[in-house]
Amino acid sequence: MTDQDPRYISITPMKNEGPFVLEWVAHNRAIGIDQMVVMTNDCTDGTDALLQRLDELGIVTHVDNNSRRKTSPQKRAYRSFLKMDIARPQDWVIVIDADEHINVKTGDHTMRALTDAIPDAKTISMTWRLFGNAGVVRYEDRFLSEQFRQSAPEQVFRPPQAWGFKTMFQRGIWDALGVHRPKRPTVETMEDCHWYNGSGQLMPERYFEKSWRSARDSVGYEFVQVNHYALKSCESYLVKKMRGRAHHLGESLGLEYWNMMNHNSETNTSIDAVLERKREHFYDMLRDSEVARLHHASCDLHRQQIEQLRELPEMQDLMQQMTAGFTAGQRA
Repeated sequence: MTDQDPRYISITPMKNEGPFVLEWVAHNRAIGIDQMVVMTNDCTDGTDALLQRLDELGIVTHVDNNSRRKTSPQKRAYRSFLKMDIARPQDWVIVIDADEHINVKTGDHTMRALTDAIPDAKTISMTWRLFGNAGVVRYEDRFLSEQFRQSAPEQVFRPPQAWGFKTMFQRGIWDALGVHRPKRPTVETMEDCHWYNGSGQLMPERYFEKSWRSARDSVGYEFVQVNHYALKSCESYLVKKMRGRAHHLGESLGLEYWNMMNHNSETNTSIDAVLERKREHFYDMLRDSEVARLHHASCDLHRQQIEQLRELPEMQDLMQQMTAGFTAGQRA
C-alpha cells in the first residue's frame, strides 16, 4: 500500500453498546477498515472504557463526544470528525453504526474488493438487510452473526426502513456527513459523483439532492449489503428500549418498532465468508487482559440490567408481546 492508495475510514457515534463492541470491531478489521473513529457519549456500561483501551492498543480511534449541551450526539460526532481532518480526498469514508455489519460479497470480501469491483465509483450505497431476532429470547455473549441468521428478503417494499442504505464516499466529493448518505457535494452534477449501488449500477439522478433509502430502480445486493441487527435478542431489546434511540434524544422504543424491524423470512449466512478472519481479530483483542476484563464486565452488567428490567410490569408485558408467537422452548 502506497501513500497515494485510498484508505477506508469509518465514523461511528456510539452509546452503551459494550457487549457488542468487540465483535463489531473484529468484523470491521476483517473486512479491511483501515481506521475506525468511534465517538462515545453518555456511556454507563463501559463502552467508552473498552474503546479507550482499544485506542491505546492502536486498534480504533476513540473520541470523547460528551457535552453538557442538549445537542444531537450524532451531529456533534460528524462535525468533530470533519474537524479532525483524518480523511484525504482519495480516502473512502462511511458512517456506520454499532448494529450494522458491512457484508461484502465479492472478491476476498474486503472493502478494497468492493471498490475494485466498481472501479469507476467514488460513491457507493449499500442497502440494509434487516435481520430479525430469529426467536432468540435470551441474551448470550456470542457473535450476532451466528445467532441471528434470519433476514428480510431482497425484494421487500415495506417498511421503508427495509431498504435504508449506508453510503461510502471519497472524501473529496462530499463536504458533510449524514446518517445514511453524505451531503453538500463538492461537484456540480450527479454524473460527477460516480454514485453506484451495491450491484455496481449507477444511482438515479434524484439521489443528488436527497433520499436515504433504495427503491425498485436503485436497490442492488450483488456486491454488498449491510446486515442490520437492530433488535438482537428479546432480552437485549429490553435494554435497548431503556436506553432509547441512538440518534434521537428522548425517543423510546416499543412493540411497534420491534414488529417493524423483525424480519425472519430467509436464512442469510453470506456474512460467514469473513467469519474465520473475524474470530482471529476477536480473540487477538481478548488476549489483552484489560480488554478481556472490560468486555466481560460489560456483558455482566448487561445481564444484570436484563434481570432488573424483567422484574418491571411494563417490561414483562413487552416481553410477553414479543414472544407471543414463540414455542415454549424459545420462550424460556
